[in-house]
Amino acid sequence: MVYIEAPGEVRPLGDGAREVELSFGEVSVTEQVIAYQRKRLEDHGVIDLVALELPETNFPTQALWYVLPDALAGPEALPLEVQLGALHATEHSQIAVLPLLAMCDRWDIGGLSTNVHFQTGRPTIFIYDGHPGGVGISRRGYDEFERLVADAARLVGECPCESGCPSCVQSPKCGNLNEPLHKAGALELMEGMINAIAAAAR
Repeated sequence: MVYIEAPGEVRPLGDGAREVELSFGEVSVTEQVIAYQRKRLEDHGVIDLVALELPETNFPTQALWYVLPDALAGPEALPLEVQLGALHATEHSQIAVLPLLAMCDRWDIGGLSTNVHFQTGRPTIFIYDGHPGGVGISRRGYDEFERLVADAARLVGECPCESGCPSCVQSPKCGNLNEPLHKAGALELMEGMINAIAAAAR
């Protein structure tokens, strides 16, 4: 769970009904490990899922987040069965390319995507520094957001896989076991953002 503590900066991107509200600020992140998968070494096939009873951890950090309009991520633009997977895959692909902008490791970054965040009330994607207090990673993503989205869309669009793989939308550290993911929906969403930003700039 990600709780917005103090929004610092807000930058609207796009035009009219397709406007994306991009923010940067202080958040608190609550995480809890409830299980782990055991896999075979030879083919990485899942053996079983082992439940754990561990306490929650909470830390303050910095994040960028953006709230998406219905025209890009609502049920009419993305059917419900596509929406969650598209948001999740978009989050993963942007985390995958952010190290190229911020000169960091992918494991230094965390994220959350949801079709309704309890504070924004809208489809929202968070990308946060995985270190308490923040170290400037998400700040770099906020400053270079247009490039972040374009690079992630290129990563997904040029990947030859059919429905998503570790090279594009799957994440090695996903707490939801990379479910759900929708590669085509993520590409449609990011291309919609790119087009909205370009239209507003004209």
